[in-house]
Amino acid sequence: METTSTSTNTLQSELFQELNEEHESGDTHDIRSVRSTFKFKCQPKKPRPEQLSVDEDGDLVVRRSPLAKGIIIEHINRTSLNMVGMQVWRSALLMGDFILENRDIFTNDQIVLELGSGVGLTGIVAAMYCKEVIFTDMNNKEILSMIEKNINLNKDLIVSRTTVMPLNFNEPELLSDALCEKLRNTQIIIAADVIYDNYITEQFVNTLKKLMSIPPRKTAYIGMEKRYVFSSVDLEVCAPCYEYFSDLLSQNNNWCQVQLLDCNFSQYFQYNKAKELVIFKLTANHSM
Repeated sequence: METTSTSTNTLQSELFQELNEEHESGDTHDIRSVRSTFKFKCQPKKPRPEQLSVDEDGDLVVRRSPLAKGIIIEHINRTSLNMVGMQVWRSALLMGDFILENRDIFTNDQIVLELGSGVGLTGIVAAMYCKEVIFTDMNNKEILSMIEKNINLNKDLIVSRTTVMPLNFNEPELLSDALCEKLRNTQIIIAADVIYDNYITEQFVNTLKKLMSIPPRKTAYIGMEKRYVFSSVDLEVCAPCYEYFSDLLSQNNNWCQVQLLDCNFSQYFQYNKAKELVIFKLTANHSM
């Protein structure tokens, strides 16, 4: 995550820099809305026996499906810290890879809740396969409208029902009746790159506790990036946000089981899949 001082402090996603390093021109500190296509490889479906055919020589005719598709996302090229959800971060693509790799989890009978949806990229990947995806973020009209816009930009890829709802991490006890109703049928929660500030991380964990206490038993997949800094206190390099989140989970008072997943799975999206990208799997300890 890069910090640049202009008239105010702003941040720019490493992913935006990677995708635009050869094309960026002019004042890179200008804040503007941009539209990007995030291409990914998709596995062709195996044809059913009745779909197979042979040519005049008796050879099997191979019908090739397009292997490259793209998700169109409107986002902001740089923002202040409190609006970083309007950018696209690498762990969103890592979570996209995870969903594409685990189609047996993200099936057409599953309702998925996404926390801190931002511009909605990860949720849109889930919406390509699941029954319903509930996109949530703070009650900010600009953010929620951006999610709606990006859902509409990708209607040709989306097969699921989609819902966009406000959910503030600092008010986990104030769940709307509509969201509570949907949670009664939700078993999967996803989030990407919501760990970047200790206060927000505390509120995020409190929100997870609340959501995962509601039956049926829920599993959360949390993608993030270890961002290393030099600590002048400890005189060593550390990843403070990652470590703080890990510490909070280790003090979870037995509300969930915590597992750090192996991220050595196939890469479908085009980005720098750095070793610092990780996924936590949290499984609620209660069942119906």
